[in-house]
Amino acid sequence: MRTLSPAPRAFVDPETRAPAFGSYAGPLPPIHFDGLALADRALRRKKWLYVALTSDELWIALAVVRMGYATNAFAFAYHLGERRMLVDATVVGPPRVADVTEDVHAPGVLARFGFGRSTVALERRGDVCDLRARFADLEIEASIDETTAPPAIAAISELGPSLVSATEKRALAAVRGSVVAQGRRFSLDGAFGGYDYTHGLMPRNTRWKWAFAMGRAKDGAPVGFNLVQGFVGASECAAFRSGGVSPVSEPRFDFDVAQPERPWRLVGDGMDLTFDVGAVHAQHTNLLLVRSRFLQPAGTFSGTMRIDGRDVELDGVPGVVEDQDVLW
Repeated sequence: MRTLSPAPRAFVDPETRAPAFGSYAGPLPPIHFDGLALADRALRRKKWLYVALTSDELWIALAVVRMGYATNAFAFAYHLGERRMLVDATVVGPPRVADVTEDVHAPGVLARFGFGRSTVALERRGDVCDLRARFADLEIEASIDETTAPPAIAAISELGPSLVSATEKRALAAVRGSVVAQGRRFSLDGAFGGYDYTHGLMPRNTRWKWAFAMGRAKDGAPVGFNLVQGFVGASECAAFRSGGVSPVSEPRFDFDVAQPERPWRLVGDGMDLTFDVGAVHAQHTNLLLVRSRFLQPAGTFSGTMRIDGRDVELDGVPGVVEDQDVLW
């Protein structure tokens, strides 16, 4: 099993003058691609910030994606007990209506989106991130406090010649706030929060399978995980528990692409998980030069995962799985 090194202080290694490739416990440094041709930046540079909030009742997902030539934002509120989406919204806009930071730990705006009546603002003040978002039939106001959360998993990975991805995943932060979905108000006090911040120079055709979860193990202890097959692989696969982040294996995702609402299976070294799908968020884009298939089912995980040499049993842990295949 691999180990996680302390996070680097700089994105570019001062000795090699190359990105500081590796798998780390702790925060990413600011991401700057200085020295690269402007054309390379415009065509290959992508960045996004995905936020997840989960309470006893809901799994809420929200993302702002900046692609250089376009942006999009999506949000959904999945009701765990009713096993259905209360709201599922996607908005596409021009580049000027959105931005995502180059330093996810700097104070101020981390992500913003504003197009039509849909708005997103995520701002940092110290260890707390304040989220305000509005989509049709959905309003979110929440604070995400990382003070007591376990360290992040961070990975800086080479994807090919002049191609690189930097990503940080955080989980099990303390949440306070509320959400109004379809006119129903839900408290988020005591919920868990996390995010996926990714910034990179991506291949023309980028594919991955991803899973993210936060909740409590069968023994009652908080647990979360971030898993990926393909793309950067094992370097960002990790489990989160109170006070720590631990590397885990890269799993194989088995599922029916034609019927993503059927159960998914994730199997790897020390890992055997079943994902019970309740509802599916899907985006299909065909803009000639840009094409994508994006599926993100919401539901719950059950099974076992070996964390630090101990088999942890999971039963009904909320989360999402994802199948992404994009030509951009």
